[in-house]
Amino acid sequence: MTDLPLAGDDAPRDAVAVFERHRAELRAARRVWTVIALGAFGLCLGLSVWVSQFYPDRLAAGLPRIFEYFGTILPDLRWDLLFEGRTAEGRAVPGSLTFWYADLWTYLELIWETILMAITATLLGAGVAFVLSFPAAANLAPNGRVYWVSRRFLELCRGIPEILLALVLVFMIGIGPLAGVIAIAIHTAGALGKLFAEVNENASPRPVEGIAAVGGSWSQQMAYGVVPQVAPNFFSYALLRFEINVRASSIIGFVGAGGIGQELNRVISFYSDDRVLAVLILVVLMVTIIDLVSERIRLAYIGRETPA
Repeated sequence: MTDLPLAGDDAPRDAVAVFERHRAELRAARRVWTVIALGAFGLCLGLSVWVSQFYPDRLAAGLPRIFEYFGTILPDLRWDLLFEGRTAEGRAVPGSLTFWYADLWTYLELIWETILMAITATLLGAGVAFVLSFPAAANLAPNGRVYWVSRRFLELCRGIPEILLALVLVFMIGIGPLAGVIAIAIHTAGALGKLFAEVNENASPRPVEGIAAVGGSWSQQMAYGVVPQVAPNFFSYALLRFEINVRASSIIGFVGAGGIGQELNRVISFYSDDRVLAVLILVVLMVTIIDLVSERIRLAYIGRETPA
């Protein structure tokens, strides 16, 4: 009878010893995997530096050339003629801002076209992404086959760069903003679809389960159980994508897909160096203004968190 209490006293010690031994094994295994991961990262980083030739001496040699290029595209402005208007014959005076921005209205028209392209592409892409984000969410898909098809389709849409899509579409339907809108919309659908699906996967399942318990269909579960939870995040991501699409609309013009990028490509091709800087300044201003406006819209819709 006297041995039973001793056995009972030894049992907790044995359990603690087993736990500590298992914990030590897990920590040792984690250290091994950490070393392997760091080694793989270092190898990939070294290969990246070697393939891209990202060497300090090359950077040091190429950095002055950037300033040389910007020196070539600076306009020849004269302070005494800076604000001179047009002459009686309607000609701009060389050395004035009027001469530098002689095609200002053309630039503004193309910038407006760029913004409209981004708006249209974002609306189309976000609409497709919204519809596909529910079957592309692992916790909401009706079955595994629908989930797999939805995911692969979104990957295909975002896997092809916009400029390559625009190049193919320009060949198919001709030069103009339509090719750019379709190209950006396709890429937007893939990018936003992934983000929307991940937001859906983090949504609480309780409203969905409640609607399903009273006989609601899958569409009703999504519309009333998920959408109210994820709508603010959807809106925020869509606005962020709109900002990205404005920049993309400025780039795909280089392949003839409309927008201010097409004019930028023209002035570069004709070596109108001072006009290159004029267009670049307007593009930067456009992107900055849109970023500021979209931020205010996002905060007005979602609300700004304030400390209690």
